[in-house]
Amino acid sequence: MRPLRVLLPALLLLTGCATWSQPEAAVTVVSEEPCADAEGFSCVTLAVPTDHVVVGSATWDVTFAVHRAEQESRGVFVTATGGPGSSGIALATDYTDAMPAEITDSFDVVFFDQRGIGLSQPFRCDDTVAADASPGVDSSSSPEERDAFAEAATAFGEDCFAEAGVDPADAARYGTRQAVEDLELFRRWLGADTLTLYGESYGTQFVQTYAAAHPEHVDGLVLDGVVDLSTEVEDFYTEAAQAYSDALTATLLACDVQRRCADEAPGDSLAGYDQLAEQLAAEPVDLGDGEEFGLDGLQAAAFSTVSDPYSRTALQEALNEGLDGEFESLATLAAPAPVDDTFSDALFLAVECQDFDFVPRDGSGRAELDDWLDAAAEVGADGMRLGAVFYNDLSCLFWPGVADTADFERPAPVTDPAYPMLVLTADTDPNTPTQNALRVYSRVLDDASLVTQQGGPHVLFGRGVSCVDDLVADFVAAGTPPPTEVTVCAGDVSDPY
Repeated sequence: MRPLRVLLPALLLLTGCATWSQPEAAVTVVSEEPCADAEGFSCVTLAVPTDHVVVGSATWDVTFAVHRAEQESRGVFVTATGGPGSSGIALATDYTDAMPAEITDSFDVVFFDQRGIGLSQPFRCDDTVAADASPGVDSSSSPEERDAFAEAATAFGEDCFAEAGVDPADAARYGTRQAVEDLELFRRWLGADTLTLYGESYGTQFVQTYAAAHPEHVDGLVLDGVVDLSTEVEDFYTEAAQAYSDALTATLLACDVQRRCADEAPGDSLAGYDQLAEQLAAEPVDLGDGEEFGLDGLQAAAFSTVSDPYSRTALQEALNEGLDGEFESLATLAAPAPVDDTFSDALFLAVECQDFDFVPRDGSGRAELDDWLDAAAEVGADGMRLGAVFYNDLSCLFWPGVADTADFERPAPVTDPAYPMLVLTADTDPNTPTQNALRVYSRVLDDASLVTQQGGPHVLFGRGVSCVDDLVADFVAAGTPPPTEVTVCAGDVSDPY
């Protein structure tokens, strides 16, 4: 699974004096038919306003998939998948097969393609993404290098919209605050008074935004791999840079206490990684056919693996081979993922760059770049083993439309929700560091429970760990919270060595 990059959602994407207290829009059904790529699901396409604020806005087609309960339905269970940029409908069959029968038997199960992916007005610029050669920057970059990055990132955004055939004036329409209103229209079409919402990774951002806008229509909230909406973006990335580096350190240290891994390691694994990083930074390795493997490749291999226990094992083995002079396995782990029709990098950025106020209205992305790199120096990002994640979304500073929309006002942190909440996290999750979940849980005065999996992956539910899956099933199907307010689950991942 690709690491899912996440930011924070905005609750207002306003123009002029418009507000979100607009008249209730009519629900227009475009089609209803069996889903081609989700067995047992019916695909319902609605014509939704491109802008839920502007009366008389043009419409886009957005598709939802519903699997009716095997028995008498007791409610609606909605899954918001990660990303942003993933097709929920493409994942519907696999995800539903992994759900406990208590949910699929008694609930109408809903997945959806968020506006901009799959069956919902797709926004893609795969060629532009593949050809992107924007120069990297870090806290030590010169003014000239920063200028070059700004110029390349600006051109990248413009080229992406041009390839996708999307008007940059529509950039703000892809924000989460608009997308959750599409779900609200579907709820009305479905005739459901309330929804039980499950969000994974970015999906936690989506369902929290929906719950903030429509708390009276939420029956329960399950947050898995949590984004804390109140965390400022630079703070989020500071925690992520540290969490990625910590997860890598833990992976390396674990090798030294696992019998076979330790036997295969040519020495201390942590020291070996640092030695290898220094060596590759000074002189990349020639892999043949004009390919080189350097420090960027080593870090890419680590970034792609430390979010999951089994992938961490693959990294340990590949690092041991690299320390013995064999780099093929590391290069395989570092290789870019092939183009995936079920994921849109363009939509990832279209949502991310709108969901947070990267650039104040009428501000300068170039000035914000200086501030961002100054912050990187202050937190010591360049001194962390995987601190490069701090620079993950710098292209958002130059994305079309980011300086044209009003500054965002996120909701106040939830302290007394009108619905019960179940919060899931792993203490080794670098994508959405566990501090996010702890903050969200700790603010709720009542009716919230926290489940932590030791050594677990990014996103817990549906991976076969009974401690997690059983608690979610009880919470959703029976409305029963865990027996203790805080539950710690063992990893349930066997030692591969």
